[in-house]
Amino acid sequence: MHRSVSSLSAVIALGALALLAPACEVDSTSAGPGDSSDTTGDAGAPVLDCPVPTAGPTKHSGDIEDGEVWTAAGSPHIVEYDVNVRDGKTLTIEPCAEVRVAAEKRINVASPLTPNSGKLIAEGTPTKPIKFVGENGARWGSIYIVAPGTARFANVTFEDGGGDAFEHGATIVADGDGALPAAPMLFVDNVTIRKSRGTGILLEHRSTFIAGSKDLTITESGDDEAPFPLEISEHVIDALPTGKYTGNKKDEILIRTEGDGGAGSGLVTDATLHERGVPYRMGDFEGDHFTIGGGKDGKVVTLTIEPGVVMKFHPRTAFQVQHFSTEEPSSAIVRALGTADKPIVFTSAADSPKAGDWRGLWFGGVPQADNAFDHVRIEYAGYDCSCSLVTCSANVEEFEAAVIFGNQPPSAFITNSVFKEIAGHGIVQGFNGSLVNFRPTNTFENVTGCVQTLPAKPDTSCPEPRPICDGM
Repeated sequence: MHRSVSSLSAVIALGALALLAPACEVDSTSAGPGDSSDTTGDAGAPVLDCPVPTAGPTKHSGDIEDGEVWTAAGSPHIVEYDVNVRDGKTLTIEPCAEVRVAAEKRINVASPLTPNSGKLIAEGTPTKPIKFVGENGARWGSIYIVAPGTARFANVTFEDGGGDAFEHGATIVADGDGALPAAPMLFVDNVTIRKSRGTGILLEHRSTFIAGSKDLTITESGDDEAPFPLEISEHVIDALPTGKYTGNKKDEILIRTEGDGGAGSGLVTDATLHERGVPYRMGDFEGDHFTIGGGKDGKVVTLTIEPGVVMKFHPRTAFQVQHFSTEEPSSAIVRALGTADKPIVFTSAADSPKAGDWRGLWFGGVPQADNAFDHVRIEYAGYDCSCSLVTCSANVEEFEAAVIFGNQPPSAFITNSVFKEIAGHGIVQGFNGSLVNFRPTNTFENVTGCVQTLPAKPDTSCPEPRPICDGM
């Protein structure tokens, strides 16, 4: 039960205001979060316009009441025990309100006792922001949202969250229902997360940001167990907000692969991998595969990669443009068009990278004509592909490479690019067909095997004597 006890003096002086927060315990002896004279801040920051609270602090625990509002006047709002926004209820937090959360406690949305529902709305303005902090400097838990619950935050700052180790030390956690399309559960606009114990935001089980999210800052966050500002899946990348993700334990956005439930499937809707100022860490377990396509409905999926994107692959992981090597047209297309000044980089995530750290790019099925890679750099690839292909290149028995084709590509669609520090071959052409020559516009540096292998002829025969590599 959510408690409601008011001090006598507060009730006499501010009875009308107390009625706005019937599920609260008010203590007028504590100081408020600020006053309207506090107009200083960072250069260029808006002048704050928050009055001195007149009815706080206000204490909360348990289930909220229907349509409950945490007012600015009642600040600070102290979450003594977990607060639950469920059973279709909505909790609204006013502009200028301050929320102080006790150690390891959290605000649950549509939880516990799932399946459930609920909404949390905390939308301030640039001059009337909202703040979440730990009570007396405590490491508080998180904002924990379970599908189909939602949370909306605008002009909000979170500090010192992430007190639950089972949530990767995250300040905000969205837990989807595992279905696709991914559930839009979290909206952010001009939101800052600072000093999260672990990752700033954890989106899992196919949850994602609500469309229009932007201006997210995560800084001074992360520990050895969860060093990244964001942990998301491939289903989130298209909605990833603009913002700043630097100043953390490790300034990389972790992409954890979830697939769509089908064998070998991955990203199954068109998406753009945005350049957000920091690298992407691809996978967090050896053997993870970032896969495009392979959905159950046979749809052809296009991934667009923006200039300047850097992907750092966990050891032994791979980038797969469709997983299965069938003789049917591929279910995936990749458009990775960098520039000379802003190349797109596929590289190793190792602290001391070396050739063979990760598997490289794998093209399953017959590559689509719309694939395009220009001004990309592929580095430190060539780990064991565990693949058996065909070749007419003399002395080639293994097929590790930066790029592997199991079927003939329609053209040399990788152009103006660099292959560097590769264990094995630059490009494996492991099919029956004609050689597609990738040499003319690309650069190959420190490739231990062939620049490109020679495929078998369409009738499966090979020239005799067999040439070394592609014979060029």
